[in-house]
Amino acid sequence: MKKNTGCHNTKGCPPAPQCDKVKPISVSCEAKGFDIPPLTIDVPVVLSHVKLQANVEANINLPTPAREVKVIKKNVSLKQCEVIKHPYSLDKVKVYVTGVVHKNIQYVDACSGYVRDYSVDVPFTCSDDVKIFEYVDQHKSQKSSDNAEFKFLADDMHSSDRCKTGSFTYEFFNEPIECKLVYADVFELDLSKDFDRFNRFNKITEKMDINLWFKLLQTQERFRDTPYPTGTPMADGFEDEDFADEPMTIMDRIKASLNAK
Repeated sequence: MKKNTGCHNTKGCPPAPQCDKVKPISVSCEAKGFDIPPLTIDVPVVLSHVKLQANVEANINLPTPAREVKVIKKNVSLKQCEVIKHPYSLDKVKVYVTGVVHKNIQYVDACSGYVRDYSVDVPFTCSDDVKIFEYVDQHKSQKSSDNAEFKFLADDMHSSDRCKTGSFTYEFFNEPIECKLVYADVFELDLSKDFDRFNRFNKITEKMDINLWFKLLQTQERFRDTPYPTGTPMADGFEDEDFADEPMTIMDRIKASLNAK
């Protein structure tokens, strides 16, 4: 039995197991170049500015009883952000997000003494449909089990020739849609629980409101002499903010959102 070496590969998807190889009988090829418009470039196109909100509740068991929590330092990071074109809507994509809130809890167990600290990771996962405002260049490929097959008549003209067949398959290699995290904040409520006879607690129940701002980007072929972006200006799609109609950067949106609170 072969050893499984792909589960802990930090570089992403592991390679498929190697198969047997055959020696080709003959190989010939021909390449042809085609003219392109002047100043044609591949450039990252911003499809949308996204605000994602995740509500998370978690229980944290402290290693020792605590009298008081001094401070909780928090850092948010995305471990995975996958985006795929929505199958039923031209102006939406499906976003799958997996992240971690790293917490460093500093607390004391008495009125005087040392400050203890305890670090813990709180994972979260969520998904939602997101409106986009630029065309997504993403095409479907043919499934390998659904080949277009050619059949030929046998010599008796009564059936197909089982020794002679043909087929046609095709694949599109799409540019992935990437997530670029710009801003994150955490609003939380901490509930102390499991008190001992000295009125010290051993557990904290945290209710967190995690807000993530990120861009959706896809590398597309564009023309430098075409006004950028080429999409028709549209509403920003955020229902809880009253943004202006003129174009805004994602930092403008974040600042407007914070000022509205």
